[in-house]
Amino acid sequence: MMDGTPTSTTLRVRLRADDTKYAGGVIPAAHYMQLMSDAGAMLGVMRGESAGYLARWESVDFTAVCHVGDYIEVRCELIRVGNRSRTMRTEVVKLISTDPGERGQTTKGIVHEPPEVVARGDYVSVMPRADLDSE
Repeated sequence: MMDGTPTSTTLRVRLRADDTKYAGGVIPAAHYMQLMSDAGAMLGVMRGESAGYLARWESVDFTAVCHVGDYIEVRCELIRVGNRSRTMRTEVVKLISTDPGERGQTTKGIVHEPPEVVARGDYVSVMPRADLDSE
């Protein structure tokens, strides 16, 4: 989109203890899906549109595990725009892992270069009709 309207965005997050309920500080896959959806909502707002509502996941794959203390990046790219919908391609990558011997500590980490892919997914977001009627 050549008019200067954003077509992608990035969120960077450090995973916290309240992001999980699993032993060993493992982050649940549903948390990644929530962050991917948040990135798409952010992109909608950046475009001057509604944040939208999640309509459906077209695909989602989980390829690695993260733990409390890891740093991740959530990438979101607009791949299709309809009358009331947007389709986004999202990816979660791990930038820094906590040192396995230091889980939960803040002093040591392992930088992933290149970043490790944790999750990928495409989803559709819809804008409520009321938001379109007010434009």
